[in-house]
Amino acid sequence: MIKWLISLPLIAVLISVFLNVMLALILVWGYSSLTKEQVIASIEFTKIAAQNNAYIAHIMDESGELIGDYKIFGDQWRIDVGFIKMKYWANLLGVDAKYTLDRFEGRYKDIHAENNAKHVAYQLEDHHLIDLGHFFIDTTYGSSTYQNIKLNTRYRVLKSQTGLMVRENNLNSDKSLWEQTKSFF
Repeated sequence: MIKWLISLPLIAVLISVFLNVMLALILVWGYSSLTKEQVIASIEFTKIAAQNNAYIAHIMDESGELIGDYKIFGDQWRIDVGFIKMKYWANLLGVDAKYTLDRFEGRYKDIHAENNAKHVAYQLEDHHLIDLGHFFIDTTYGSSTYQNIKLNTRYRVLKSQTGLMVRENNLNSDKSLWEQTKSFF
């Protein structure tokens, strides 16, 4: 009986440590499921020398295959996607948000130019997402992102569980990490 009473706190500590480790693993798994990002497209630009605010956009899919080259006008670009957002508990079960690339176009920072200058838009994919009313689906909507056009830059368009974002990579960065950090500050 005394041995059992002495071992009881040790057993309680071991169970508590085990449960805390399990809880930590569940929290890490949940966090990674809810903050998951996936590259859905990459975009690079070439300036058309003879025309002002005219560029060729080279759009690649998530595997790096060329989707197409598109002539756009403006000083910014925009990409639109159709989006199906899943319920958060479905994300925890591994069911990710769904998307379809919809439209790509140039745009202008200046609203007067946006309303009056040359403008063109391209349909990227023909299929549309259908809301099947499945119990995993939270909502369907369009998501869009835009950025200023910079040459020698690769834009990575990423899908999260709730929408789009963009990350830039400078293609001609000869600066060391220390020089890049200094120029940032």
